[in-house]
Amino acid sequence: MGTLRYPAPESYRTAHGLSVHTWAHAEPEAEPILLIHGFASNTLFNWVKTGWLDPLAGTGRTVIAVDLPGHGASEDVDPAGLRNADLVDDLAQVVDQAGGAAAVHGYSLGSRIAWEFSHQHPERVVSLVMGGAPAGGDVDQIDAQQARAWAAGGAEPQDETTRQLVTVAAALPGQNLPHVVELRLSLAAEAYDPATGVPAVPTLVVAGTRDEIAADSAELANLVEAAGQPARFVQLTGRNHVNALTARDYKSAVLEFLGG
Repeated sequence: MGTLRYPAPESYRTAHGLSVHTWAHAEPEAEPILLIHGFASNTLFNWVKTGWLDPLAGTGRTVIAVDLPGHGASEDVDPAGLRNADLVDDLAQVVDQAGGAAAVHGYSLGSRIAWEFSHQHPERVVSLVMGGAPAGGDVDQIDAQQARAWAAGGAEPQDETTRQLVTVAAALPGQNLPHVVELRLSLAAEAYDPATGVPAVPTLVVAGTRDEIAADSAELANLVEAAGQPARFVQLTGRNHVNALTARDYKSAVLEFLGG
């Protein structure tokens, strides 16, 4: 296919504000792969600049990446009141438009959404990759008032977990900070317990050995195995939550998992 460029040749917006970017493979040999980025990131920084597009296209797949509401090409979308169910519904329509089934790869917050989507729609998911994924909702224990006040130009939060959240939110240049923070707060309104809805699909879980956010992510692979599906956990030596995405071992594990 050659080198894939950003912006994508095809893009559109879903009902709840996902911006969908598509690099269509001229002669696809397998189902497309759907990429869901992490909190305070976007398609460009999570997948393009880290070198994922060409290796994934090399597996004979169309590559589809979404920008979550309030992020990237969807920075104008106010996510207030959105729930996981809204994003899952839109992702189902994205996959249906792409042929009805896809491999799904989520990172960090995107992995949480990918887990829920794969649980609710296993018929649309041929395989699942969970990168940098927490196995619980501890990261959602944030002070919404302090976070919103900071995003609007106020003081830095006093609550330590909330302060860490806004530090991540401000890491990339040009963010719509109120919208970025609001998506996290909106999704945090619902408890996240992966054990209550385990995807019935083959799953690969990947995390860096220095990734404190995903320190318990091996449990996700255990849950899938206990539910009767093949699952594998891969650790990336010396990698943290940010630089795991550039690891060659990460890409190699995913390509092997996809059969590329």
